[in-house]
Amino acid sequence: MASLATTGVREPPKPSVLAIAVTRLSAIAILLGLSLATFTYKHSLEPLYGDAPVSLHLTKIVWASSILGTFAPSVPISRATLGLGLLLYALPYSSYWVAVYTGRLGDPIWGPVATHLIVLLPILSLGVALVKALQVGAALAVRRAQLIHIYPQEAPYAKDDASAPQSTMTLPVCATAVNALQGLWPAVPFIATLSDSQIFLQLGTVCASFWAMEPFVAGVRPPPAPVVKVLEPVTEPSPSPAKGKKGKKNATEKVTPVVVPPPVHPRPQKQNTASKLRIVLLPLFPFLTSTILRGPTLPKPLLEPYTHPLGELKILSSVHSSYSGVVVVGQTLQKNPDQIGNMDYLRYLRAGHSLLGGVWVGPKATAEDPSAVITDEAGESLGDSIYSAFVLQEAARLVVKKPGNGTPKNALMIGLGAGIAATSFDRHGLDVTIVEIDQAVYDAAHRFFGVPNPGPDKLFIQDARGWVHNRSSTLTESTTATAPVTDGDLASPELYDIVVHDLFSGGGVPSHLYTFEFWQDLKNIVRPDGVVAVNFAGILESDSGKAVVNTLQASFPRCRAFYDALEQSHNMTSEFLNWVFFCTLSPQPLEFRMPVDADFLGSYLRRHVFLQLPEREADLAEVIGSIPADIRERYLLKDGANPLGEWQAKEAIGHWKIMRGVLPDVYWETY
Repeated sequence: MASLATTGVREPPKPSVLAIAVTRLSAIAILLGLSLATFTYKHSLEPLYGDAPVSLHLTKIVWASSILGTFAPSVPISRATLGLGLLLYALPYSSYWVAVYTGRLGDPIWGPVATHLIVLLPILSLGVALVKALQVGAALAVRRAQLIHIYPQEAPYAKDDASAPQSTMTLPVCATAVNALQGLWPAVPFIATLSDSQIFLQLGTVCASFWAMEPFVAGVRPPPAPVVKVLEPVTEPSPSPAKGKKGKKNATEKVTPVVVPPPVHPRPQKQNTASKLRIVLLPLFPFLTSTILRGPTLPKPLLEPYTHPLGELKILSSVHSSYSGVVVVGQTLQKNPDQIGNMDYLRYLRAGHSLLGGVWVGPKATAEDPSAVITDEAGESLGDSIYSAFVLQEAARLVVKKPGNGTPKNALMIGLGAGIAATSFDRHGLDVTIVEIDQAVYDAAHRFFGVPNPGPDKLFIQDARGWVHNRSSTLTESTTATAPVTDGDLASPELYDIVVHDLFSGGGVPSHLYTFEFWQDLKNIVRPDGVVAVNFAGILESDSGKAVVNTLQASFPRCRAFYDALEQSHNMTSEFLNWVFFCTLSPQPLEFRMPVDADFLGSYLRRHVFLQLPEREADLAEVIGSIPADIRERYLLKDGANPLGEWQAKEAIGHWKIMRGVLPDVYWETY
């Protein structure tokens, strides 16, 4: 009688549907969290670098992180979750300080790249590694359940095998998801109300809480399958072989399975104690996020003015903005009591990494007529604008109108900034309508720069594209139903004498507000002899400059361009300058009258700019002539073909360097 041998084989377990569902939902949640963290990280760097430098190589960093996380060795899920939570908790500090020091190097290309590699890459790599671990674990559970009872010696993939199909699929899925899902978050109202630090800390709390509760949610995993000990079949010859079947022997096989329950390994007391300590830490996470982990930037809103330790800068206001990220009003202080430097007593308004305007205050708030000095909401005197571009926009009042039409009666401001031109128009008696996309910008201009409240029916906080289109459609429908608008309709309140279109911010302009279709809508709400003043900062000979000029020339019968530099430029079309294009619907030549004292409002700067206006003009015919006729259509900006944003992204790199030269680093780093 042959002896019996036994082999240990697990009975094929049934995969837990709940465990697989939880695993896949966890992977999706991690990808959503990584995309939100990347979106918020990018947003948090914009006050220090601006949108274009931050975005330039960000997609490549996401792909590099996905590659690293995909092909790195597998990580224990519990420890990786804790590590990810700690990195997210540190993100308010790490993103700020690393960007501060890389920004001081003065390189808007490699500075952001270094910041991404130091701060973002570890977070994304660890998150992708977690997704891989979850996906591979789920796949192994199913495959082992199907195959191990047939081929116990051939498991489909080892736990640490990075060549598993699920590992390979992780790379494109994670990189694409993180990059694509970032566009989702601006549409979520709840996210728009949170500051960047709050989002980082809440994500960190989610990871840390999962780590704390992980030992108590292990019940979703399927229990280990019982071990089946099978007696190996033993063949015994038949005592009386059947006749006529020579050479063959009858045999009988006996198989006796014995089911042995899996061994029970009690959880060590030390592990139970550690698990309880994790739960005890849960109430501590919200406390940390609201105290020491809040981040190094100023609280928003700023409850009282903050004076920098160096003593040369005071922040009057700093608020969170869902559109601009952060809107700050700062004021420079006197460095030397015996000497007033060029940067002393300057009040500025910034949104993100862009200066929207500023004025002189204190001893520099002077005027030809002291009674002409305006004040802010607190009664402090405000002087001239630090930028002459806003005063140059006011020259739209000087455009000669048709005989008998008199002076301008109203003005539309598309983009407010510090409100220099809007305040001036109001002081001249014009009825001013303001369309500004950022509520925080209007509030700052009203409180700290003397912009009068135009009233609820004259203030619109929204994107100008939709507002202009709706106003144009309403006017077109009303006039079509009765009679076309003629010169006799010039008193209509829906038509504007002056439109100031000033949307430059952060090194570029919103491209959808510079298309041929937008100008067509805008023309419908401008009087036949009205003037549209369009602000543009850049190089006229660049692709973006040619496109703006060509599209304006194709939209309006007459346009003229002037730059705002106080010193004359010898290469005006090849230098980075701030331009104001004056365009009109009238086929008559666009001419400016000589200014009088009343036009200056007691301002030295207005007198200087208005009297030297002819010396600041560029010949737009030369710009158009430099575009070959066969490719001129390429430089006509349309809704369906608008490369302006792509062109300006490159030019914004140079603008960052210009802005860093306008104000010292500490001014940009304090917000």
